[in-house]
Amino acid sequence: MINRLPSTKELQAFLVTAELLNFTAAAHVLNVTQGAISRQIMSLEQQLKVRLFQRHARGLTLTNKGNELLPLVEQALNLLNRAVEQVCSDRQQIKLKAPSCITPWLLPKLMAFEQHYPDIDVELTSAIKHNVNFATEPFDAAICYGPAPQNKSLLSQLLFEERLTPVCAPSLLPEEKSQLSTNQLQSKTWLHATPQKSDWLLWLKQAQCPDLLADHNQHFATLDLAVNAAVQGFGIAIGDVTLAQADLAAGRLVAPHSLTITSGNGYYLVQPKSLKAPNLQLLIDWILQP
Repeated sequence: MINRLPSTKELQAFLVTAELLNFTAAAHVLNVTQGAISRQIMSLEQQLKVRLFQRHARGLTLTNKGNELLPLVEQALNLLNRAVEQVCSDRQQIKLKAPSCITPWLLPKLMAFEQHYPDIDVELTSAIKHNVNFATEPFDAAICYGPAPQNKSLLSQLLFEERLTPVCAPSLLPEEKSQLSTNQLQSKTWLHATPQKSDWLLWLKQAQCPDLLADHNQHFATLDLAVNAAVQGFGIAIGDVTLAQADLAAGRLVAPHSLTITSGNGYYLVQPKSLKAPNLQLLIDWILQP
């Protein structure tokens, strides 16, 4: 049995370091020195009498004990954060995090929810990152993009699977034509949501022309920026059919090729298993409505 419980500072240092696997990066996030982070981790390891990290020349890796401890610390700190917030706040507020690309799909649902439940305030934070750490971020729930979450401390529900197809403004199509061949796509500017061009590469592979290259390329930081550029007629983006639905229905975008593929990723609504909040469940049920 250990003599005393670790401090919240030591546990916070462990969580951030476990996420970044780098003392310097963790120190920057927590606004302390690298030496302070290192000392807190060493103190935690001494108290627990286990090694949590393997130190390497180019970074860190979690040991088996570190991997075992991580979800437990996440759950404990999350419970503590929620308890403090519940005591200090008299507002019925739900804090929700979501990637910026999903906000056009999400906002109408949130506006309708707040009209139906005017006493519940939903605070939406839009972010470029597609994940969440409830132990270090002050959110009650989040929408995450990627494969199905495997974290056992989370409840996750699939909102929709990602289905990808080229999208562009109607002005990019030749007169009296609604479709372009893959070779005709080549002459247009391709708009990329990632530096790796992953969406285009995946679509081209399924279209059986993996070596096709565009004459011109333009890169953006996020999917919503790339699709917005497509709406303005700057080129062709690979868009998610669900997220582009409103623009397609309004005629701001068209799908110039018939091939739609699934990427294996999806948008998931996640929440901590430890959080019991009736108002949050109301919001989740509302968002999950078709």
